[in-house]
Amino acid sequence: MAATVVKAALLPVTALRYTAGEPLLSGALLYLLTRAPAQYREKVLAPFRNNILAKNGDIKLAQAVKLLKVLLALGVWGRISQLLDRWARNYWYLRRPGAPWRFGDAQKSELVVITGGSSGFGYEMVKSFATKARVIALDIQDFPPELERLRDVHFYKCDVTDFEALINLCGEIRSAHGDPTVLINNAGIANGKLVATTPAQAVDRLMKVNLTSHFLLIKEFLPGMLAAQKGHIVTIASMASFVAAPGLLDYCVSKVGALYLNDGRLRAELFTRHGIAGHSINTTSVHPSWHSTGITKAAEPQLAKHGIIPDPPTNVTDLIVEQVLSGRSGQIFVPKDQVRYKNIRSWPLWIQDVLAGYPWKRGDRESGFRFGDEDGLGQEGIKVD
Repeated sequence: MAATVVKAALLPVTALRYTAGEPLLSGALLYLLTRAPAQYREKVLAPFRNNILAKNGDIKLAQAVKLLKVLLALGVWGRISQLLDRWARNYWYLRRPGAPWRFGDAQKSELVVITGGSSGFGYEMVKSFATKARVIALDIQDFPPELERLRDVHFYKCDVTDFEALINLCGEIRSAHGDPTVLINNAGIANGKLVATTPAQAVDRLMKVNLTSHFLLIKEFLPGMLAAQKGHIVTIASMASFVAAPGLLDYCVSKVGALYLNDGRLRAELFTRHGIAGHSINTTSVHPSWHSTGITKAAEPQLAKHGIIPDPPTNVTDLIVEQVLSGRSGQIFVPKDQVRYKNIRSWPLWIQDVLAGYPWKRGDRESGFRFGDEDGLGQEGIKVD
């Protein structure tokens, strides 16, 4: 009840944020109040003449116009900023330098490596890319028979935490198939435990799968991309890169690292240390909310308590494939409106707590997400991606 009341109190703030982000809406309202023919303007204002505008109506209208002008300016600046951000992500080029992409040609020139290719997002991406390129799928799980039958799809069973074996496998891939042009770091696990009860080995394994393996695979395949002046590195991060949840803190930390690796330091190195070859390498980070992957199967009862129904994985993978085929760097949020939480860490702490519902969960030992050994899933974690 308290949560509903507080969130209702925040509705005006939410409405202002939405209006500020939609210059078409604020611009249309401003036009109606200032430029539209009198008969249309009066139709809009008539419902408010007997209440809000009953006293000092002209003053209130003038204040509303000023507010709309501010919101319109913020909205226009927001759109300009988005365009500049998109431009900056592509090293300030209007057209990507380097060798052209050849997805879908008769030779299937492009080679896509996907970790965690046996299930979840990886499963869907293997299917989608198989029609456009040669595909290498890596996974510790067995490969589904229906994927094995796909033409130009090759599977290698491996544990990405066994770094020596993984390095050897990368060499085998290069020898047998050539240098990959697309690397999708998708494999991931979650432990679903509190910090105080998570075994050190489980945290170590999670970090190796969710983050350290990214460094190793980029190190192995980036030189070939630079030599070819063509490449795309895709990092499957999460909304957990921005919003932490009790019971998933180690997972959230790994996804913060994945975000910073992809959008921060890797891009900076490509921009400043490798010349024109570096500028030809695309980078994309992907931030899904709750979708139907391995983690949601174990978490469904708790998700239901929060009113969350996981979306199909194709909502994410279709956008990833589209982004790669576009030959542009980017940042993908799914659902798209989740981008509003991108800067949540800069919001006042009390707003973050209210949105998370913490003030009325004090002493609630069942809050947060817990799944793992209690559900017979073992200490090695749950495969999520």
